[in-house]
Parts: sequence; structure tokens; C-alpha cells
Amino acid sequence: MLGKKDNGTPASGQTLNTIIGRGTLFEGTMKVENSVRIDGIFKGELSCSGSLTISQTGEAYAHLEGKDIYINGIVRGTVRAEKVRLDSQARFIGDVYANALSVSEGAVFHGSCSMEIDEENKNKMPEKKVADNAQNQDGKNANKAANRTAQPVKN
Repeated sequence: MLGKKDNGTPASGQTLNTIIGRGTLFEGTMKVENSVRIDGIFKGELSCSGSLTISQTGEAYAHLEGKDIYINGIVRGTVRAEKVRLDSQARFIGDVYANALSVSEGAVFHGSCSMEIDEENKNKMPEKKVADNAQNQDGKNANKAANRTAQPVKN
């Protein structure tokens, strides 16, 4: 009997609409509803509403935009997404603009990253609160030490 074939549906549950297969070179601008996987070579601009996966055999020399971008191949360019993950085989050169960035051991990241905060969350946490949180993190050990020395010494 034949086994059930994996259709490449992304983990997010969105439909995988477009695959640029191994051995394929695409140059130009691409806009896709839902998700994209690149196993071949892409050059240009790519925007998708779902996840974008650059597989281990995939290469992108491009400006990439998507909801979640997973890279395990080669990318040179600019990446904009809510979440970007560089897996262990990733080779990335360029700029990342994302709310979250994950870099696995073995991945190469050469460039810059800007962690963007959406306006809704920015308004919920005023600047003073951010500064207070940073101070609390730095001052935790100092406060513990101060509490220890402030206790009376038994004779």
C-alpha cells in the first residue's frame, strides 16, 4: 500500500498555495494569499499573508514579507514579519524587522535586527513602566542582599 503523502501544510494550519520547487529559478515580484515554500531560487520581492518557508535547498535574494518566516536555506536581503526563525542550516545576510526573532544553534546571521513593537502593545506599557521593569530586573539581587544585611545579628 502507498503511505499517506504530506501535502506540505504549514504548522500554522494555513493553506500552502505556492511552492517554488527545487531546480526552479523565479525572478520578479510575487504576492500570495496564504503560505509559500521556496525549495528553489527566488530573486525579487515576495509578499504573502501567511507563512513563508525557505527550505534547506531554497535560496532567496530578495525583499521578503510574511506573517511568519522560517529560514533553513540561504537568504540575502530584507525580511519583514511578525516572527522570524532561523533554523540550524540557515545562512542569512541582511536586515530583519520582526516582533520576534529566533536563531537556532548552527545558523549564520550576519546583519541587523530591529524588534518592532506594534502600537497597541506600546500604548499598554508606558515608558516609565518599562524603566521600572528594567530597574526591578537589575535590582533583584541587590534587594535580596540588602534584606539579608538588614536583619538583626544574633549573639
